[in-house]
Amino acid sequence: MSQHDEAQRAVAPPAALLAHSHELWWQEDEAGVLRQVSATAAELTGWAPDALLGQPVSRLLDAEARQALAQALADGRPGCQTLLQRQGRPPRHVVLAAQPLPGAGGRWVLARDVSEQQLLQERLQHSERRYLELGETASEGVAVVQDGRFCFVNRHLCEFVGFPEEQLLGRPFLDFIFEDDHELVMSNHRKRLAGVPLPTRYEYRVKTRTRGVRWLEMGGSLIDWQGRPATINTINDVTLRKELEEQVRQLAFVDALTGLPNRRLLDDRLRMAVNQGPRTGLHGAVLFIDLDRFKPLNDTHGHAAGDALLLAVAQRLQAAVRASDSVMRLGGDEFVVMLTPLPADPGDAAHQAERVAGKLRECLSLPYELRLPGPDGGEQRVLHDGSASIGVAVFGPQDDQPDAVLARADQAMYRAKAAR
Repeated sequence: MSQHDEAQRAVAPPAALLAHSHELWWQEDEAGVLRQVSATAAELTGWAPDALLGQPVSRLLDAEARQALAQALADGRPGCQTLLQRQGRPPRHVVLAAQPLPGAGGRWVLARDVSEQQLLQERLQHSERRYLELGETASEGVAVVQDGRFCFVNRHLCEFVGFPEEQLLGRPFLDFIFEDDHELVMSNHRKRLAGVPLPTRYEYRVKTRTRGVRWLEMGGSLIDWQGRPATINTINDVTLRKELEEQVRQLAFVDALTGLPNRRLLDDRLRMAVNQGPRTGLHGAVLFIDLDRFKPLNDTHGHAAGDALLLAVAQRLQAAVRASDSVMRLGGDEFVVMLTPLPADPGDAAHQAERVAGKLRECLSLPYELRLPGPDGGEQRVLHDGSASIGVAVFGPQDDQPDAVLARADQAMYRAKAAR
């Protein structure tokens, strides 16, 4: 399997979810050049997707919008609300959500059109009559909350939560908020009533009657309702977008071929284990594994054979260790097994780590029967005699540098390979 294949696999989009998304999304590289664009681009921007490929992202976001997104990401927020440029048409208000591409530079950006909601919020400042008129024609949920209770809900909100209007009016809005988000929503509600500036829109979870827990994005304004303060809130279901973001986030930590944690997650877990050593007094071990004769298999039978072997190795490693241990793929034909916890006694810990390493050598040395696509559309079977070189590094309370532990295991692996 080539490095190019691995890079392509690592940044592959969650296609099954994106195919059902009506939102505009694109992939831009680290130079700000558009590399992928969704089919929905023409409808929202006026440019055909093919016309945008290879173009600078400034076609869609002017300098001010790009700066707003960069500032949001620098502040730890997932995105921001800004303007999307369009061909021969006025800009539209959009909410941008961005996710960095793991190991490749650039990022995914999802843009949701909120122009109608923006117009709705602006118009809903004038009178209760206008609130009702626009609320009933809005394409998203609208609710007016006063004294913590619903005093107006539109048809879309009723349909979303699965309750008729008469069962919502007068009820505390917290009855429908997922318990873990009560504090967030109530705090923001109080701040809005007090006139404290809030993010344009924020996300929380809501309990529906028939569809379980869903993610919502809400924006709101302080208004006067029947002579007293209230808030008017525009609400949109963003569950699909949250699933998209989670899928993209997973790409940063999971090896696309084997489904094992990758180098990024190894660094996190090893750092956590090393940091816990002084507190627990226990040891752990890193086993650095390099497959022997992997390149000849690839060269003779192609990348499909190499991929099949890597999958088989991942399965054998996972079956051979405890639930508390971690199996990870670094890339190519290199794997790491982290054993935690091991005994507090250094000698016992080293003995147990060597025993596990021996067990893994044995299971990886058993013959492999690899099933590959045949030239006639059928299946061919390739027999492969496998083996592996394993380096062991035990760590404990005296260690404080995770990189040094991994380097010791790597060096031990090369010594084991040289001794074969």
